[in-house]
Amino acid sequence: MSDPILSAIYRIGGFYSVVIPELTYGNRRIDFAVIDFQHRWVRGFEIKRTHADFLRDIKWTEYTKFLSSLTLVCPPNTISPDEISYPFGLLWVDDKSNISWKKRPHNFQNRKSLAWLWTYVSILEIEFPRLARELAEAQRDLFEIRNKPTSAGGEDEKGNR
Repeated sequence: MSDPILSAIYRIGGFYSVVIPELTYGNRRIDFAVIDFQHRWVRGFEIKRTHADFLRDIKWTEYTKFLSSLTLVCPPNTISPDEISYPFGLLWVDDKSNISWKKRPHNFQNRKSLAWLWTYVSILEIEFPRLARELAEAQRDLFEIRNKPTSAGGEDEKGNR
């Protein structure tokens, strides 16, 4: 993966998690959500590549309705930790995909409440069918690549037999 920020978010997920790009809930879309099955969390990650992007975006505080926590992710020194209010987090990612937590997020939701459980299940019901479609499409593409006919000489474009 060539984008260091995206690479870092995928690594954060961990073994009991699924990373979902562009999770949409109602009329809001977050850049990435990490669904943690072990703890029943839905951790949100909103990418801000510039300080101007951060200042323009006023909707990210509304994500508390459907996330367990929210972290803004940006290149180093793009956003100051002083600009991020409680309970939100701030993560800096450098061009080599090294991460530095400048402010850890705090959970907004009580994962044992029925309201949160309903939200959590609603997200799973929406996202799992989408992920299954994307996986099936990737499997078809891989099958086509593996079964691509070779040239008349029995070699592909790279000279492999």
